[in-house]
Amino acid sequence: MKDIISIGGQTGGPHDGGIKSIKVDLFKILKKYCESTYCREIDQYAPVLRVDGTITKFGPEGITRLRFSRKKRYITVDIQIPEDVWQPKSKNELKLYLSEKLRDSIEVCVRRLKKDNLDVNETKLFSEIDAAIKSLIKLIMKASANNRFH
Repeated sequence: MKDIISIGGQTGGPHDGGIKSIKVDLFKILKKYCESTYCREIDQYAPVLRVDGTITKFGPEGITRLRFSRKKRYITVDIQIPEDVWQPKSKNELKLYLSEKLRDSIEVCVRRLKKDNLDVNETKLFSEIDAAIKSLIKLIMKASANNRFH
């Protein structure tokens, strides 16, 4: 089965606050919950994290560079994350932040698809994404509770 939501990434330095591993965890949980793109014309949502580092900067925080390939059947955007946004966050705060930004990026993609008069069942799509994020939050809370007692 093809991945419904893939998450690419590029970092601008040797340190990223653990974003690379969080990206993998987020991908795995989305893969578990997301069953379809809910749009017949695409097979995949493909957001890409652009994480500033000491070597390369990608620009201000935001969702940029939306690209839709009808031929290759995917839609993608860049999620730009400056150093001053990710550096002060704990690993759990980064998980929540990335979950929120990922959801926001899919909303941008859906708006574009709908603008092109394509049918998207966003209710089903976002119920699956929200279930994945809720599951991730439960895991974070459970891990935080366990760490308090050790």
